[in-house]
Amino acid sequence: MNQSENENLIKKSVGLKIPSSSLFSIVVLSFCSLFLIFYEVIFGAPSSTETLAIFDSKLEIAAENIAKQEFESEKKVLIAVVDLFNYETQEHDLKAEALEEQLTDLLYEKLPNQVIPYFEIVYLRLEWKSRFPDILHEPLTEDIAKLTDADWLLTGSYESIYGLLSVRLMLYELKSGNLLWQTVVGSKRIEENYEEESIPEETIVQRKEQKSSDLFPQTITQFHGPLLPTVSQQPPWEQEMAAQQKPGFISTLIPALPPPVEKEVQIIPEAMVLISEGEFLMGSDFGDEDELPDHLVFINSFYLDQHEVTNADYSKCLACERGHGGFDTVDPQQPTVYVDWKNADAFCEFQHKRLPTEAEWEYAARAGSESEYSFGDNINLLENYAWLETNTSDLGLWGARDVSTKMANQWGLFDLYGNVMEWVQNYYTQNYFASVRQPTNPKGPSLAEDEKYPLRVVRGGAWGGLHGAGTPAGVRAAKRYAFVEWTRSFQIGFRCAMDVNTKIKTNQ
Repeated sequence: MNQSENENLIKKSVGLKIPSSSLFSIVVLSFCSLFLIFYEVIFGAPSSTETLAIFDSKLEIAAENIAKQEFESEKKVLIAVVDLFNYETQEHDLKAEALEEQLTDLLYEKLPNQVIPYFEIVYLRLEWKSRFPDILHEPLTEDIAKLTDADWLLTGSYESIYGLLSVRLMLYELKSGNLLWQTVVGSKRIEENYEEESIPEETIVQRKEQKSSDLFPQTITQFHGPLLPTVSQQPPWEQEMAAQQKPGFISTLIPALPPPVEKEVQIIPEAMVLISEGEFLMGSDFGDEDELPDHLVFINSFYLDQHEVTNADYSKCLACERGHGGFDTVDPQQPTVYVDWKNADAFCEFQHKRLPTEAEWEYAARAGSESEYSFGDNINLLENYAWLETNTSDLGLWGARDVSTKMANQWGLFDLYGNVMEWVQNYYTQNYFASVRQPTNPKGPSLAEDEKYPLRVVRGGAWGGLHGAGTPAGVRAAKRYAFVEWTRSFQIGFRCAMDVNTKIKTNQ
């Protein structure tokens, strides 16, 4: 088939009269666009091999730091690498297993006599599942670790952040439940490219495929710009020839870059956790009267402070006041106490945040569970997650402890059980659950029952003290407390929340 026949075939296929020069331009434009796309794919970012190499080197450093912790310990300890899970799905998947094995091998090289080999952990997990075939969830991390007679437990989670692997590691002492060390191991690109840092890799691939498909559309309506002007816009042959003599003609051979597209990127504020939307059963049919009945509630996504507001945090607000008294906490990393509701609310506003609602607080504390606690109903595990009477006042330790020194729940939140009770937004009424139904983002009563003595809800239980707040029953996820909003107590602190509207605009 000669050139003339090719031209005629193209003309028939699109139903337009196309001059030869336009055909030439289409071909050139197509090849130029393809070249730009292939260049972007090949040279736009470091290879996956480079990225993994960076990650592996950081994981090696993490293993060295863990070994350093052991060298500095008073006695020789046995370490178990038991459980890594997918942060998004909360599942122990194939990637988690691969990371467990990699990390265990790295540690075993440095501490061969003090690290449980990976195959032993796998065997114990399989044995657990065979003994309890009717239990659908994975064996608890602590249960497996205790079977190994380990002293320390290394656990954590992984997630893909904009296509780059990030692993959070936490090292605990099993006997006390104390957090000994933690870090985040992540990959970083060799060349900073904010666009691709902000977009998942699968999205980038889809976009490149879309760009390629746009060059060869299925219908004439998909052609845009200089590739194929409409008949009414087609210049006469003489005008087109004259345009070729202009200095700017060469620019038509290279397609103009599309205008920047605004893309909203969600930025998670520092020291906060994104709590994704979902439904949960709020309250309890087996608790106190003011917890009845349990009822289904839907919560929109929001941010919540990872830990209770500390003295170091609170000192940044010069206009915020607090009191002092017995069992006071003054160390920078201890939760701030003797703060009334209005000052807690003022501090959150100072940080461009707000107090969480009662429903948001319970949703975060449950972390997807319907049990007494986020980890189940086993009270024996409570000391691993909470400061309460049994590991504070019963041992002669009076007052709240440093934040984030116990295990976090499945959503990465610390001290929702125990340490100090926490102010929330809501006014308190005893029969609110029984008399009012707010199935979506409930805000609670709009007014206090007694304006002279406005009661506010307090959640979470405490390290000890009054009202049974330091008992296992007192730190349950559904447990409600009420105090007059000007109350200042050694038992009460708070944490802040934020609506999911903190976004920036960037060009993709």
